[in-house]
Amino acid sequence: MNIRKALSSIWKTSACAVLVVGSAYAVEVETEGKAAGDGPAARSQALSDALREAVREGAGVDLVSETQMENFEISSDKTFSKARGYIKKYEVVSTGMGEDGFYTVKIKADVSDKALTADDTMTFQMMAREHEAPRLAIQIDEQIEGVTNGTLATDWLRNTATKCGLRVVDLNNAQGQGGMLAKRAETLGRKTEGEARSQGIVSACDYVIEGKIVGSAAGTQSFYGSKPGKKYSIALDVTVRDAATGNVVLTMNSPAQDILIRNVSSDTAAAREAVRQLMEGNKRKADSDAGWQLIRSIFTHWAAETDLGATIKLEFVGLDLPGSEKLKSGLEQQTAIGAVWVRSIDAAAISVIECESRINSTELAKVISDILPEFSLDRSEKRYLSFRKGSITKEREATAAAAPAQEQGGSFMWEIIAGVTVSACGGIGALLLKIFKKKIGAE
Repeated sequence: MNIRKALSSIWKTSACAVLVVGSAYAVEVETEGKAAGDGPAARSQALSDALREAVREGAGVDLVSETQMENFEISSDKTFSKARGYIKKYEVVSTGMGEDGFYTVKIKADVSDKALTADDTMTFQMMAREHEAPRLAIQIDEQIEGVTNGTLATDWLRNTATKCGLRVVDLNNAQGQGGMLAKRAETLGRKTEGEARSQGIVSACDYVIEGKIVGSAAGTQSFYGSKPGKKYSIALDVTVRDAATGNVVLTMNSPAQDILIRNVSSDTAAAREAVRQLMEGNKRKADSDAGWQLIRSIFTHWAAETDLGATIKLEFVGLDLPGSEKLKSGLEQQTAIGAVWVRSIDAAAISVIECESRINSTELAKVISDILPEFSLDRSEKRYLSFRKGSITKEREATAAAAPAQEQGGSFMWEIIAGVTVSACGGIGALLLKIFKKKIGAE
């Protein structure tokens, strides 16, 4: 116990607090991470860098030397997952863009002197328990020779994502349910809700993995007289996309690569094993775990969105340059807003602004309405807001009032045509015109 007290006093004098957690120590440290740019990748990389530095200071572990390199670069997603395995908890102290063009994250973290989790699966399960896990949809077109109606990669991703704590959704079922709810809303007279549901405006997931995987048998190969193995060639073009904003989280475009499969008797078995190795990884290749790269990218992006503040996309119809500057200045004064990025300005069409917000979209909409009272909220989602200049209520009332006038105008036109027909053709023509009018009205 005296040793622990001595260690505690040493850490306190060096501006670190030592906490006893079971049989392991947790050291509280403050660190900083930076990354060039202002996009989602920069945010994730800066957070990973801050966590990596926390582990180096708190546990004395250099994750750079422990992490395998991919194309001579350290994967920020791998660094993130390994760092989270040492960190009991952390909080974001500050975030923001610097004048040097670097995005900066400062964190305070409790770091264990030993890894708290054995692998990525356990790390991600721990994260899923800390926050509400995101929803994932998988839409991959698999053309695998020897496998009829194959969903080998999709099945691997679905099973692994579920084990890690992600909530996997079936978009086909979600769209079918959305259609049923749309019909119900229309039956109950809620026309706007029905149109929104039928057009897929109501989001069914948070992330989408989409793309294509193509595989084919590539003959056999043996070494030094050993039993020949089957070669299988696989190429993939897959993207992870943020469903709310449409931003690309990760793109994987790999040309065809041959995977040698041993001790299998059929091309089908070889195809299954080749896809498994592609998704799960091959110890002889550092960058061969395509499936795990996809899963890690989602958790890294999700952590950045959850802990740094969600990137909320704002669209404005009728916003000019002075208005955008007023909005940017007003948002930057809010303590809950980390950064604001003006993406495009078009006063005659749609202007796009993104901001890093630690308040939800409903509260953010109120803040924006205070800054720009001349704009009205048109649509709100978890990470998307759209505004229109003027009163949307009055616009809709005007549209509704115009509809009867159009109907009356149409009726008046029919009366004119009927009168002309009577003059030209007599009573029979008018009778035929009335029948035709009734038929059109029925349709």
